[in-house]
Amino acid sequence: MNLYLFIARKFTYKSASRGQLSRISNIIATVSVAISVAVIMVAIAVANGFRAQIREKASGFSGDITLSAPGTDVVNHLYPVKVPAYIEELRRMPQVESVGGVAYRSGILKSTGHIQGVVFKGVDSCYNRNFFAAHLICGSLPDYSADTLSSDILISKTLSDALGYGLDDKVFAYFVGEDVTFRIFNVCGIYDAILEELDSKLIIADIGLIRDVNGWDGDMLSGYEIILKRKYRNETSGTALDVENLILESTPEDEPYTLLPSTVEERFYVLYDWLRLLDVNVLILLALMIAVAGFNMVSGLLIILFERISQIGLLKAVGMKNSNIAKIFLYRASFTVLKGFLPGNIIALAFCFLEWKFKFIPLDAENYFVNHVPVCLEWETVVVVNLAAFAAIMVILLVPCHLISRISPAKTLVVK
Repeated sequence: MNLYLFIARKFTYKSASRGQLSRISNIIATVSVAISVAVIMVAIAVANGFRAQIREKASGFSGDITLSAPGTDVVNHLYPVKVPAYIEELRRMPQVESVGGVAYRSGILKSTGHIQGVVFKGVDSCYNRNFFAAHLICGSLPDYSADTLSSDILISKTLSDALGYGLDDKVFAYFVGEDVTFRIFNVCGIYDAILEELDSKLIIADIGLIRDVNGWDGDMLSGYEIILKRKYRNETSGTALDVENLILESTPEDEPYTLLPSTVEERFYVLYDWLRLLDVNVLILLALMIAVAGFNMVSGLLIILFERISQIGLLKAVGMKNSNIAKIFLYRASFTVLKGFLPGNIIALAFCFLEWKFKFIPLDAENYFVNHVPVCLEWETVVVVNLAAFAAIMVILLVPCHLISRISPAKTLVVK
């Protein structure tokens, strides 16, 4: 058995018979570690939750990667592109879940006493509509599988509330260009993604009807939206580079590039800047919590050292090195740290589970983009956070261990 671990256990088992101060400091240190670990875990879970929610919404509206004409945004009707020959090759990429063609057109809605600028997004029956299905609150998703053009549209709750539209209501839309074009749509469903910046203007419509409004042929589009498989969604930049390389390789040298990719982070940089600011706040909180736990552990270890001065002198007298004695007290302190980690993890995991299940902490959706505190905590994150926090606290505890070198056996072993 490890000699230093054996002695540390003896110190631990006999600590109950020591002074009241030692027991109280040990309890304070354990509670401090437990609270710090719980706060760290919850902070990371909330930050990850915000990141997952906002990313899911941003990519749900426009895909993880968009393909559009060079120098333009996919939300346009002035620079259409034709279906490229390499589109099926894009669909076969291992990272890609779906590739959907879209056609956009800005328009104006008119209701009694209200006028609202909107963007119509034309999609076909093959478009991945999982995002809108998950956020549908009433009605049904429009069916664009028929050969005839459909006037059914899907609108947001924000737009419905602002203009007073309900299910099966007629929507009068005007499209301004060289001439003013007029169309009548039918509301077949209402969704609520709680991202006002986007869902207050976006309307899902039949791609054939939008092509007709734009005056396009049947193979013309504003661009494509690529949705990645879940395990690749944190690697959009790398996948976008792979997509660009495929496009470059598939385009003849004497022809211009018709499509170029852009990532969801580039398109919604304001949202991602907000997430980066949130990450900074989480890092500051982590540093503070580790510092608090480390300070309380240092206090507890100093008290243990003072109570064990005679034993330290004895160990030095029999020839044990300062570094080895420090190991004994680091082992002793690690028992307290681990005792705090267990309840801290239980508290954090219980809180995350309850918040995920019942969503009992509400938020102002207008400011936070979600109506409750989101949490997302994976087991890999739990393990990494525990190991990192434990290592940081143990490094801090190296500071009081330097006092061992100042203890003299001649002074501590004096017989009275």
